[in-house]
Amino acid sequence: MPIHLDISHLDRLVIAVVLGEVTPDDIAGVVREFRTTGLNHYGKIIDTSAGSSPIDENRLAAIAAFMRADPNAASRGPLAFVVDPKRGAQAVKFAEITAGERPVKVFNNLREARKWVRENTKIQR
Repeated sequence: MPIHLDISHLDRLVIAVVLGEVTPDDIAGVVREFRTTGLNHYGKIIDTSAGSSPIDENRLAAIAAFMRADPNAASRGPLAFVVDPKRGAQAVKFAEITAGERPVKVFNNLREARKWVRENTKIQR
């Protein structure tokens, strides 16, 4: 799978690293996994700096709608994208589409993304 997940339950953090080209089905599979494993409230960092995807704006909107349809959508944790500054248009567009639903931001380095996610993650009891 071109998306590698690293889950830290202690930190309530999921880091997804995209390697190579991913398909819309790959992305949908990861979103389904977040929903079915109860990781929605965890902070998430999606590092796309070493990957690419042929996803267009309509598919991005469909993924956002799928995420919104989750009964626990209101409890989604912050989402940070780490992108190559030359190829981050899809992450920026997804952040725009989902702005206001939860904290979401695009970064050019992992350190800043980690700091921001940590600051925006709410502890669920």
